[in-house]
Amino acid sequence: MIKFFRKIRQNLLSENKFSKYLLYAIGEIILVVIGILIALSINNWNEKEKLKTEEIKFLKNFEQSLISDIEFNNFRFDKYELTKESISILINHMEQDLPYQDSLKYHFGRITNTWTPKINTEVFEALKSKDLNLISNDGLRDKLISYYSWSSTVLDAQINKYVQRIEDANSTIFNTRFSALWNGNYEKYRVTKNFDDLELEMIPNNYNELKEDKVFMYFLRSLKNQFYWDIEVSQNDINKKIDDLIKSIDSELKTRKE
Repeated sequence: MIKFFRKIRQNLLSENKFSKYLLYAIGEIILVVIGILIALSINNWNEKEKLKTEEIKFLKNFEQSLISDIEFNNFRFDKYELTKESISILINHMEQDLPYQDSLKYHFGRITNTWTPKINTEVFEALKSKDLNLISNDGLRDKLISYYSWSSTVLDAQINKYVQRIEDANSTIFNTRFSALWNGNYEKYRVTKNFDDLELEMIPNNYNELKEDKVFMYFLRSLKNQFYWDIEVSQNDINKKIDDLIKSIDSELKTRKE
């Protein structure tokens, strides 16, 4: 092809047809420019397709991560509900001045449970290291940023506040009123590694005195309220935010298929 165009140029020059040669040269330049533009256009199209493919992969990874989080957190929250039940049982038992029962040691043990929901940030961190703008839908991108920002600030603060409350109680309340923080037989748990097999025990030094202990009863009644505000409300917030994100991601993925 190059030899063909070269021969045409040589013929035009040898025949002293300079004007035709000039037109031909311009035409050849235009063809080269058009070829370059077509190549650039194809390259840009390929790059856009790669970005779309990568974006879809991220969206699917986000969806899987969020579904995993909500399933795990709901499962764990069902276990924490037992803590709420134990708090109520203890308050009722002690306010009615009922005698000590051996089963109460498990309820005392449960009130030391802390709440640690799982928010997996691995996909979000991977996106940040790549480019947040890879998510082309501005609204969806803003939702993702808002959710993971909320989880690392507001939610973490709620979790830490509840954990700190239990840790403070251990050093200021439990240590003088119970024989140990956690008693119990852990052999079954060691074998199965099943959290359900781990029954924490807290045996009061003097149950009758504990019933009249204003500091302990204040802590117990307050814990019931704090359980609601710090855990139940936060759990509902997590579920609402994750549900909304999953719906938004589903909607975005559907538009890509249409």
